[in-house]
Amino acid sequence: MPHDRIIVHGDERIPYGIVRSARRTVAIVVGADAAVLVRAPYRVSEREIERLLLERAGWVARKREEIGRLGPAVAPAPLGPKELAEARRLLAERLDVCWAAFARPGEVKPTLRVRVMRSRWGSLIGGCRMSLNARLARAPVECIDSVVYHELCHMREAGHGPAFYGELARYVPDWRARRTELRRLPL
Repeated sequence: MPHDRIIVHGDERIPYGIVRSARRTVAIVVGADAAVLVRAPYRVSEREIERLLLERAGWVARKREEIGRLGPAVAPAPLGPKELAEARRLLAERLDVCWAAFARPGEVKPTLRVRVMRSRWGSLIGGCRMSLNARLARAPVECIDSVVYHELCHMREAGHGPAFYGELARYVPDWRARRTELRRLPL
């Protein structure tokens, strides 16, 4: 993927590439090699992508500086069959515990799928199917629960706006600290 486009942030020239797909949102990714990649829907113009990237240029520059300072992230050890089975058991147990505190009358617990994911700890599809990263089982239980509640809150609030984080704070008051801790762990 050529990184043939450039934005300027302060005195830094930041090259970036664009990958288009049928996705719904724009994602800015700073890779382990500090390369910047923008994943965008076909319908979003290059001008809009550049505007969004310039809005996030401070964050991009900080991430690139952090990678330069700390070196590239270490790839996590692969999960063996026993560890994967234990992850399925533990994550299903944590979903049950969180669901007991979360559920309102009439809400249906999402089905759980545990798999190895490269770029996220969890996702919720259609409000009824939760996917959790098997590597999440290596995290402290407080972080596991934070991810589970995060995904459950998407049953009530689709985006990541103030209403979503207000809902999440009801179940995980220290969600920011848990998010920081999770960001230190290799995906």
